[in-house]
Amino acid sequence: MTKRRRNWLAAVTVILFIGVLLAGCWDYRELEKRAVIVGIGVDELPPATYKGKKMRMYQVLVQVVEPAGAGGNLGAGGSTQATSRKAYTNIVITTPSFSEGIERIVSLSDRIPNLAHLQLIGVGETLAKNGINELYDFLTRLPQMRRHTEIIVLDGPVSRFFTTPSISQPTPALHMAEMAANVQRTLVMPESNLGVVSKSVRGHIPFILVTASLDKNKKINMKQAAVFDRQKMVGTLSTDQMQDLSLLQNEIERGLLSFPCSGGKKAGLQILAGRSRIEPAMRNGRPHVTFKLSLQTGLIEYQCLGASFSEPEQIRKAERWYGAMLKKRLTATANKLKDKFKADVFRLTTRLKNHPDLYHALKRDPKTFMEQMVVDVNVDLKIRTIGSSLKTPDRVSNP
Repeated sequence: MTKRRRNWLAAVTVILFIGVLLAGCWDYRELEKRAVIVGIGVDELPPATYKGKKMRMYQVLVQVVEPAGAGGNLGAGGSTQATSRKAYTNIVITTPSFSEGIERIVSLSDRIPNLAHLQLIGVGETLAKNGINELYDFLTRLPQMRRHTEIIVLDGPVSRFFTTPSISQPTPALHMAEMAANVQRTLVMPESNLGVVSKSVRGHIPFILVTASLDKNKKINMKQAAVFDRQKMVGTLSTDQMQDLSLLQNEIERGLLSFPCSGGKKAGLQILAGRSRIEPAMRNGRPHVTFKLSLQTGLIEYQCLGASFSEPEQIRKAERWYGAMLKKRLTATANKLKDKFKADVFRLTTRLKNHPDLYHALKRDPKTFMEQMVVDVNVDLKIRTIGSSLKTPDRVSNP
């Protein structure tokens, strides 16, 4: 056999061998053999004696996507009620240990759990008030966890939220995760995910989580947020307070600002860009913090009667008017929150590192720091766009 022929045969052999290798995967598993977990709900039950010791007890609900669209509800006893109309299965167990709970879930399911696609962690209100320290410790040790996984507080029975149907998402967990993300994007509120929580816990800083509740029509809404300090829920915020706090924290991406007019009418400004910085100082032994807010906005609604924006000075007047209203609102919110929680809800700890005296005073005694802190707010609001209409409705408008 000639050398040329041997080289040709060797090349063909290598190509065929590579083709065999590329035809499959050495650790391939069928999708039907994996339990793709998209949501976890956890709440705390009354304590119980477990193995001779009094232990915190948890109810853990795991929502698994069903590839074939046939799902149901699987209880701790192993019973299941399947229906072809559901694209998910809920597995519910009671356990004193999250790792032991995962083992029990494996024993109840005929598939291997996969947390790489987890989108939502729902924390029951009882667990939130008693402390999420054990849950946080478990989540941050899992190698499959993603920092962008949404974490929310559930105001009500966990199982009800994970069985509420959605018209836009195949599972309730995916629906709630998308709702939480949209609320943060459109209402100008702080992020509520595992990465933010982890960073806050490591820095001993309070954090905020979106709260979900069920209205009278059994629909999920997210109009509040829960404040956590030392991994315990210490209070709630309204939608307006969430928005104000987000502006003060310099978490400004987009959102809408609403201002009242006479007769219950409103003016709406869309935030196009913005920045919030602080000017801290120690005066007469008391910390003073001035929040300096700069906003670029666009006028998207103006129900206030009898105005016109045909002249630049009229736009400047509106900027001063709404800037003053926002200053008053933010100042009131800042004073109310610092007096109510007496904790660093403004995330000043991360913004005072260039001011050692104030930074160490806040780290040493947050409660006293907040009680003594004097707050001021400056707002520089600009209206960059007003749309195609220069005039607003007349003062006397016919129906």
